[in-house]
Amino acid sequence: MVPPTTAIADVLQLKGLNGWLSPPLRPFYRSQAVLGTARTIRVASGRGDDGLKPLHRLLDEDLEGRVIVVAGAQAAMGAMWGEILTRAALASGAFGALVEGGVRDADAFRDLGLPVWALNEATAGPGPDVHIAEVGEPVEISGVRICDGNPVVMDWNGVVALESTDMIGDACAYADAEEEVVIALRDGATLAEAYQYKAEVVAKLRHP
Repeated sequence: MVPPTTAIADVLQLKGLNGWLSPPLRPFYRSQAVLGTARTIRVASGRGDDGLKPLHRLLDEDLEGRVIVVAGAQAAMGAMWGEILTRAALASGAFGALVEGGVRDADAFRDLGLPVWALNEATAGPGPDVHIAEVGEPVEISGVRICDGNPVVMDWNGVVALESTDMIGDACAYADAEEEVVIALRDGATLAEAYQYKAEVVAKLRHP
């Protein structure tokens, strides 16, 4: 079971951690819960020796189960991701893309079914003055460190990146407790009565 990103984010907060990426990332196409592993790449200003070719080579890899994380893409003057890269990512088995920058061709994401979260939408392409600085190295988006291979969860509500899957069990327990609260409210309980189902789980998870 993949718990909701809202439950994962709440558990991270209770433990004094971070990991949620929305905001700043927002959905340009979102789907039911997806658990993948990060494939990291970092964009930087300047033309560089290979330009964007390392990104194209990455998209020709076996990306089964991977979520492509493009950090630093706000350095580009326009969109770093669109329909062409989406089709390449899907052909290689990718589960989704997170772009710290602009995207375009959003209708294609919906038609093709690849979840894409990004900072903004742009009409023009990336322009010539950016290059791929690193592939497979740790990156950071909005203070969240993401290493190649880290678990990434995307769903209707948001995106979170984790250091490991150890947090998933706690998030499942938290999500079950929230569902118990909802059921109790439907059955006529007061909020104070219903919240007790969640209060016990919160107390166990809270960071001292």
